[in-house]
Order: sequence, then C-alpha cells, then structure tokens
Amino acid sequence: MAVTDATVASAPESVLTQMRLLLPDLPSSMRLTAQRILDDPRSAVAGTINDLAVSAGTSTGAVSRLCRTLGLDGYPSLRVSVITEAAATAYGSWNVDISREIGPSHSLADVARTLEAVQARAVHTTLAGLDLDAVAAAAAAISGATRVHMYAVSGSGVMARELELRLSRIGVACWTYADVHDGLVAAAQLGDGDVAIAISHSGETDETLDMLATARDHGALAVAITAGPRSRLAALADHVLVTVAEETTFQDGPLASRHSELAVVEMLYLAVGQHDYDRTVQLLSETERAVRPRRPERRRSHTRPDPR
Repeated sequence: MAVTDATVASAPESVLTQMRLLLPDLPSSMRLTAQRILDDPRSAVAGTINDLAVSAGTSTGAVSRLCRTLGLDGYPSLRVSVITEAAATAYGSWNVDISREIGPSHSLADVARTLEAVQARAVHTTLAGLDLDAVAAAAAAISGATRVHMYAVSGSGVMARELELRLSRIGVACWTYADVHDGLVAAAQLGDGDVAIAISHSGETDETLDMLATARDHGALAVAITAGPRSRLAALADHVLVTVAEETTFQDGPLASRHSELAVVEMLYLAVGQHDYDRTVQLLSETERAVRPRRPERRRSHTRPDPR
C-alpha cells in the first residue's frame, strides 16, 4: 500500500532509518532539520530543541512537526531515540568519518573508501526500512501470476531488466517494457492474476506512471520500487518498496539509487524463490545445466588437442 503518516508512525524501523526514507518528500523546513540530524546525529541532539532548530536553520515548530511525522511525542523522545541508536550503530560517525565529496585532489584510495561507505549505507538503510510485508505479498502474487510486467525507462530500465533476468531463471513468465508505447499496449492486455512492477527513483516519471496505471486499471496487482514514498507512483501502487539513495560527487538522484534498487530487486527475487523452494532449486539446476556447455572454459575443455 502507499506510504502515509499513519504507516510511518506505526512502522518498526529505527528513527534514523525512517528519517532517511522520508527525507526526499519532507517539507523544506522539516527536511533541513532531518538532514542536520542525519549528518551528525550525536551533536545535532546534544542540546535543546532550540539548539537543534538554530543549527538546522529552521524553527522549533519544524522540529516538533518532524517528531510527529516520526510518531514521537516530542523532542525528548526524538533525542533519546537518536542518541541510543547512534551509540549502538555506526550511524553516528558516518559523516564525521567519511565525506561524500570527491574532489580532484582526492586519491583513488579515498574515492574507494567513500564509494564503499556510501553504497553500504544506502543498502543498509534501504533493507532496514523495507516493508517486508509488502515484499512477501508481492512475492506471493508474482509466484502465482500468469504474467509479470516490469515498467521503467532510462536508468531504471536496467534494474527492471535485472529483475526480469532473475525471475525468468526460476520460471516466472515476465517481460520488461522501457518504451511507453509498447508498455501501454502490453499493460492493456493484463488482468486479474497478473502483476505489474514499476521502477522509478523519483516516482514521478510520466511514462512509467502511465504504464502502471493502465496495468492496474485492467486488474493487475501494482508494485512500485521507488525512492519517493509519497510520490504519484507510490500512491498508485498496491505495494510500495522504498529505496534510499546516498549521494556523492558525480552520483546524485537516480545514479545514487542503483545499489539500493538492486538490493530491493534481490530481496524480491529471493522471496519469490522461497515461495516454491523445491521448484526454484530444480529450475536453477536445470537452467545451469542447459547453459553449462556454452561457458568458455567448458568449451575449451572439449577442444581436442592438435595431434601434430
């Protein structure tokens, strides 16, 4: 289902994870407050509510509204939650220890360290906040679907193709559509018992929205993979799988979301595989056996030595 304030408030995720998930869709003052906390959790909440508001360049009202959005009864609860979590995880030292900026003077060792940390954080936060009930429901529907469509354009189409490759390996009848005309024609032929999966970082890509809307109008179950939990795509979907992007120099928005999107794709694939475990194991074995003769090392071993 689409993400709402009520579902956020009742979600089991940590406060910092919730904050990261909601960040792109928060109003500007709340977003500045949340970003200040995420940048350095310990120092951000070390003082009073007024101290946090001043350091974030916002107001005490913005802090209070952020608390309510997170399902907390006020700043004291926010402060305790953030301090406790920062002490128990590496989250607190994230931005203190590692910068997201990559400049011309940085060594490749620095670039590698930044890249490792940024991608690890994106995957960690995405999986920590992932709605596992939604994953399970989508996986069950995919397992029993007559047809599964993936809709995505541009870079998100790469992730759609990744999901198609995985699902087809375990016997799911699935197709990817990156062209809106082809996608609309295909979506109009879906019905009850089919599943449509749309991938969009922003959740606002018109072509992707149109394809998913058409599929849903014809009875297909709609699933969205997006970094926009309050986007139009999320509102359209029956199940929303939210991704988190950690941006760096040269990697912002969609480019920064690829590893978190891949993590969700992998989770969905694994959940589908679990749904009919014996069949999955059998099909993986059979497909591996089918392609084995085409592997270069196998073909070389079959080459007869020159008798001369």
